[in-house]
Amino acid sequence: MSWKKKWCMLLLLSVMGMFLWGKTTDPYVIDQSIRLEGISWQHWCGTDYLGRDVYTRIVYGTFSSLIITIIVLVSVLTISLLLGGGAGLLGGWFDLLVMTFTDILLSVPSLLLALVFTGIFSNTIVTVMVALMISWSGKYIRYIRHLVLDLKKEEFVCLAPLRGSLGKHTLMVHILPNLFTELFSLVISDIGKLLLSISGLSFLGIGIQPPMPELGTILYDGKMYFFVAPWLFIFPGIVLSSIILLTQAFSHQFSERKE
Repeated sequence: MSWKKKWCMLLLLSVMGMFLWGKTTDPYVIDQSIRLEGISWQHWCGTDYLGRDVYTRIVYGTFSSLIITIIVLVSVLTISLLLGGGAGLLGGWFDLLVMTFTDILLSVPSLLLALVFTGIFSNTIVTVMVALMISWSGKYIRYIRHLVLDLKKEEFVCLAPLRGSLGKHTLMVHILPNLFTELFSLVISDIGKLLLSISGLSFLGIGIQPPMPELGTILYDGKMYFFVAPWLFIFPGIVLSSIILLTQAFSHQFSERKE
């Protein structure tokens, strides 16, 4: 890694550290006497239109967004490993069925699917999470199937039965570890992308609803007061951008080392 990349990553980590490990208060406390107050020692990122501490809401909102992102990604990986791995290993009618299902998923934009789900069911974060799980699974199912088909052709997998390895042993020892190695870079990269999708949906009023803090809802609140109190929009934007850039940088670095 070049010194420029190191300095950039150090700067991004410093920004994240400052926002995530500072002193926080209750994110729901309202104090109208200090509404739209600027940056100070008591309020590092100022206060919002209800007098709530913006720094605290960014910290809680970041953790909320990251927890939702991790839950969705773990669910997507579980579904995709079962369907994509099964399609690659079994082939035949199951492979055809899974690939047809995947093509349908990939043809529907995640935003449209989220809007349809919230329209049919209810506008809750669980509904949005399910919609994101379904829409993001298509890419992972196809990728995992491709990896499994490639691994099945590798010499160490083809020779495993000759060494007395059973099918289950071959899967657990030879295929899954190599799958996770290949998937790691993609998953790290997609943390930032999925976080952006979740925040974008919240910004549009879909998913997490006020007063619960989340980066998208904080940005939406800040948008309305941008010219009066720009810190309401700028600081959560910096945190969201830093997370996305960090995940992309780590993913790129891991890919370079693997090559």
